[in-house]
Amino acid sequence: MLPKAPLAAVVVDMDEPYVQEIIVSALSKYSPLITVRTAQEHDQADSTAPLVMHWREYERIDWDTVHRSSVVFSSAYCYRKGLIRKAQMAFNIKLYVAKHPDSVLCTGVPETWIFELDDIDYLDEALMECYEVEDGIKANEGIEDPRMRQQFILKPSLTGRAAGIHVFDTRERLTELLESELESDDEESDEEDEQPQIAEGGGGRGAYQMVSQIREWVIQRYINRPLLLDSHGGRKFHIRVYVLAVGDLKVYAYRHMLALFAPQPYAESAGNLDDQRAHLTNTCLQAKSDGFSESTAVDLFWNLDLPSEKLSGIYEQICSILTDTFAAVSSEPISFQAWSNCIEQFGFDFLVDEDCNAYMLEANAYPDFKQTGAGLKSVVEGFMAASVATAASTLLLHDKQLTDELRATIADDCRDLTEVFAHKNERKW
Repeated sequence: MLPKAPLAAVVVDMDEPYVQEIIVSALSKYSPLITVRTAQEHDQADSTAPLVMHWREYERIDWDTVHRSSVVFSSAYCYRKGLIRKAQMAFNIKLYVAKHPDSVLCTGVPETWIFELDDIDYLDEALMECYEVEDGIKANEGIEDPRMRQQFILKPSLTGRAAGIHVFDTRERLTELLESELESDDEESDEEDEQPQIAEGGGGRGAYQMVSQIREWVIQRYINRPLLLDSHGGRKFHIRVYVLAVGDLKVYAYRHMLALFAPQPYAESAGNLDDQRAHLTNTCLQAKSDGFSESTAVDLFWNLDLPSEKLSGIYEQICSILTDTFAAVSSEPISFQAWSNCIEQFGFDFLVDEDCNAYMLEANAYPDFKQTGAGLKSVVEGFMAASVATAASTLLLHDKQLTDELRATIADDCRDLTEVFAHKNERKW
């Protein structure tokens, strides 16, 4: 017999209606054991459910309550900058591979340098900290073929959605890019003195738009021989992998991955480093452009025109890289703390080279699910159903409270999750 009152309440409070509706729909399967509330309903409701979960934007989660209570849960970890900040993750990976020289991260992540600069006059000193970059630039002299040159990509540490990302292969171009970025930062700083700084978790749209005050970048060795498919017009693409981290700590990769394509063919623009439409594959850069077509911008990974053994090999590489990535960041508790009463969804980006080697580029909190588009909405719905099922079975409901029908639903919704990391997953209440 089902209880008369709900056993748990989930407060769903997301800015994007696309995401809000999918979460609410996934939670409806667990009614009446789990009830869904809006933020306003939760503020006005009597405490009728013993357990409460906040599925909200990071900035609106009451972290003090989540930290102190054994009956309050959240859909994000409070401290995870060691994963989602590019420079901090690069630092954690560097520490990990120093201790584990056989780790797949030695080859599964592009060579990365942390780059700090407050004033262009100190560029020489800054480059001394990543002398390999300057050596690579000097080695390019006299090499005409752009795909034979050593190319690098500059990324601000704190931004997402391709903000402030540039490719370079000469000292002159790097200097011009940095002068432009620093000048832009100063102008925005003057205009936005009253604007709040980026929060630890970020992930909200404001964090992506705000570039002022940023003086930290990473420089990565650019993969200028990416895998190109004739079936997709020889356009560069990256793979978006949805990842679910649970408690303290199990991690799952969602098998149904996406391939996100640049709008212009790559080979013709390999030497034109200003042509972002060929080099950058983020759909957020394309959606507002004339002629944007969702059907050609995003495809299912498993539908790509590659032999099945190559697709499976790429997926196995991705899972191995994710395993060691979470081993690296979870071993640094100052920058990543996996609380037992939290789960979180991440979006990881991978690039594949022409030899089908996979490289992890970055991790994103609060991934932009809407970039999947209407045509492939089922991928987001499936991942959200798996995430909600995991939250229900590991945080909100005990096994004895589940009917056989709900157990079957949970098993079905989680069937496409691949466990890639397990540290411990103790229940502390």
